Amino acid sequence: MLLLLRIKQYLLGLSIVFLALPGTADPGDRLSFITIDVAPWAYLNKAGDMEGAFIELIDEIGKRIDRKISITITPFARVDRELETGSHDCTILVPRPEKLVVKGDVISFHAMGVIPRKGIEITTYEDIQALQLSVIRGATMTPRFDEDTKIYKEYDTDYLIGLRKIARGRLDGIVGAIPTLLYLAKQEGVDDQLGTPFALTEIPLLFQCSKNSPNLDIMPLVNKAIADMKAEGVIERIQSRYYF
Repeated sequence: MLLLLRIKQYLLGLSIVFLALPGTADPGDRLSFITIDVAPWAYLNKAGDMEGAFIELIDEIGKRIDRKISITITPFARVDRELETGSHDCTILVPRPEKLVVKGDVISFHAMGVIPRKGIEITTYEDIQALQLSVIRGATMTPRFDEDTKIYKEYDTDYLIGLRKIARGRLDGIVGAIPTLLYLAKQEGVDDQLGTPFALTEIPLLFQCSKNSPNLDIMPLVNKAIADMKAEGVIERIQSRYYF
């Protein structure tokens, strides 16, 4: 059983690498979407299958536009590189740089901010400036926060690394998508180590496509599918299952 699981994960890894190569998208048949590898948004479950809110959203969109959609999940820092080269057509994510993408419709809004270690209270922005924080490499928050040199920022590749540092007392807090952080903290068993979140902003989760994609003509169909999914309550039901 363990051998079969390893083989399945290996083959899935090969498919992800293949899909990431330039020119693999077939404009007449398949769309390729890319997003970040973080639960509950998109991740590999214990069986080696992709799971999460993003996976369900893309499955539903694919059915509604009658197109096959391949999915790659990856660390945040790689997403922009893949969109810049056109190796992947589209994503649903926080807004990416305008030089890279054509923007479509908003899926939902995500509360972004700081979650401190238990015992630390944040009531104003200035309280943050005294803290040592985990920040995802390549991610942005607000111009004020991003450019604030008074804040000690330790750059990590994923949320779990930062949450574990907080649990060990190495950092004072973590910055990112608040619902996702709370979900991961509960899954990791460190939610009792966290204080009250302090929201800095709300950021839209946006459908957007690479300017170098050969499939930009599909965007109106995807936008319509998203609008219909909102009207029918489909997106709300997925949100309720995955806390995004």
